[in-house]
Amino acid sequence: MIIIYLILIAFVLIAAIYDAATKKIPNWTSLLIVVLGLGWNIFSSEGVGIRDGSFGLLAGFLLMLPSYIFGGMGAGDVKLMAAIGSVVGLNQVLNVVFSSYMAMFVMALLFIVVKGDLLKLLRRLRTLIYGLFSGVLAYQKPDLSDAASYRMPLAPAIALATCYVLYPALCNSGFMADLCHY
Repeated sequence: MIIIYLILIAFVLIAAIYDAATKKIPNWTSLLIVVLGLGWNIFSSEGVGIRDGSFGLLAGFLLMLPSYIFGGMGAGDVKLMAAIGSVVGLNQVLNVVFSSYMAMFVMALLFIVVKGDLLKLLRRLRTLIYGLFSGVLAYQKPDLSDAASYRMPLAPAIALATCYVLYPALCNSGFMADLCHY
């Protein structure tokens, strides 16, 4: 299982680097991860099984799909998470999705702070919240020059979350015993 997790991490890191450089995730990375994951889960007794791998793929896809539909991420991010789910299964993909969203939030907030647009964001949020309580929908789209309108590459956050979730499994295997002191 450790070899499969290391290969998964390698492909996810390739996708993250490619996404950071081009803002696109190549389909071949997600496809290879799916082939690896489902193949591993079909033919190995150490995998999570084809049923759990398939449910992991479906859950990874469905949990990221709303963010794609509403414009929060690209299709490559959704496909990458589905592929990760095919390897790690349903339970672990839920952890990866949650951790990914947390990492994305922190990355976006840091980006907005570094760009100096935090006050603009807080003003828009104040207007939105006031509008919700007064019964008037008052959403203000960010200006094109605002950091909040910038499309960030999200595969690095997905890669970080994947490593975070798989870290205990790598430690428990004895593979990284010198690095594991938690």
